[in-house]
Amino acid sequence: MKSATVLLRLFAGPNGRIRLGWRLILFLILTLSIAIPITFVLPTDLGAPVGSLLGAILAGWWLLTRDQRGFTSLGFYFSSDAIRESVRGVALGIGIGAIVITAIYLLGGVRWTSESGTISGWLLGALSALAFFTIPAASEEAFVRGYPFQAVVESWGIGAAITITAIIFGALHLSNPDFGWVPLINVTLAGVLLAVVYLKTLSLWWATGVHLGWNWTLGYLADVPVSGLELVDAPYYEGHPSGPEWLSGGGFGPEASLVAAVVLLLASMVLWWGPWLHPGPTAESSNSLAHSRMKQRGNK
Repeated sequence: MKSATVLLRLFAGPNGRIRLGWRLILFLILTLSIAIPITFVLPTDLGAPVGSLLGAILAGWWLLTRDQRGFTSLGFYFSSDAIRESVRGVALGIGIGAIVITAIYLLGGVRWTSESGTISGWLLGALSALAFFTIPAASEEAFVRGYPFQAVVESWGIGAAITITAIIFGALHLSNPDFGWVPLINVTLAGVLLAVVYLKTLSLWWATGVHLGWNWTLGYLADVPVSGLELVDAPYYEGHPSGPEWLSGGGFGPEASLVAAVVLLLASMVLWWGPWLHPGPTAESSNSLAHSRMKQRGNK
């Protein structure tokens, strides 16, 4: 009887719910059990992001139903709000990315050489790049700032959720080419920014939009590496790092530049304390695990 009680305490808290650590492990197992088969079915470039996206959404949704919450509480929902929030998120991500690229250029950290191309080719490439970056961005948001983020917010609070998920987000890029300490810090700061966007809007559409806009601006508009990867190619011009690596980011791209660190940190602070981001009607009524925490903060 005593051993059974000890075992119960190991898995469940005083309120009878499964402890946070076990819930996160269960989320990971469920996500992988869905993602891995899809990875083998779909082509290589699509299999991993599509599989992890579907896995994270379905696993998170199932776990949220254990708490008597519906699909919308995950942060993704199908309404007019989703389109509006996605577009605004993309615009914000483009704006922040453009500030980084412009600052690095003015300091001499990037240059462009001309290439052949057409306006129609550039526009078609821009749309293709947006589509290409969408699924990976949504996949990472669902996996990091979907159910895991909400579960940590509910159990340990806002600060812990931002810190833990930002570190996980940085660690997801450890295997990328030219990774190092500065890229780790910057990608972690990007995780903080995306966490702030989610917390202020309670919308993964917003967070995915910002993520997508950032990647598109660096990878296509500026035609420089994104997290060490050259994933798309823009007609007319090609971007090249110039000057010291702390400025240009070198082979990893602007996300390894100290300029990006400053901009990401300032953007996170401005968005957290500023009045510009707030939940839309659907997110406000979603009953997400993070909602009550943010309402408590607003009432202080």
